[in-house]
Amino acid sequence: MLMYFLSHFVKYVEVPVARNLINSRNLSRKRHNRLLAKSGVKIGDESIVTTPFFYEFGNIAIGCHVYINAGCVFLDNSAITIGDNSLIGPNVTLSTASHPCGPAQRSCQLITAPITLGKNVWLGAGVVVLPGVTIGDNSVIAANSVVTANVPENALFAGAPAIFKRNL
Repeated sequence: MLMYFLSHFVKYVEVPVARNLINSRNLSRKRHNRLLAKSGVKIGDESIVTTPFFYEFGNIAIGCHVYINAGCVFLDNSAITIGDNSLIGPNVTLSTASHPCGPAQRSCQLITAPITLGKNVWLGAGVVVLPGVTIGDNSVIAANSVVTANVPENALFAGAPAIFKRNL
């Protein structure tokens, strides 16, 4: 609790310190959100991030009234933006980083692209969203889907890779 107490007196908290405090202490939502904000995450009013929650750089913008369930992993080498009123199920992975497929480049090159979730998006449990994907407003991604391409507004996508199922 001493580290949390000391974090009140600084403007910025290193991501590993904030991540450790969030995941290892029974803190209120207000205290979670304050630590996230001090580590660079922009978080809107009334948003809830359930622990454990893993992120790398704090390059995340979370809208208002967003719920992020337990066990989520955000690889935020590039920006991750989550619109208002969105729901993210347990064990969801948002990965803005990837590697080339070719063996010569795979170990020495990193490809990054931002991920954007519109307003009122619902990602089911275990969804994986790959770099450069934009998911439109009011869309739903079914559980255990792998999203490799953009999703339009008001659509249901499912599968690995995620494909269009129907309009909402």
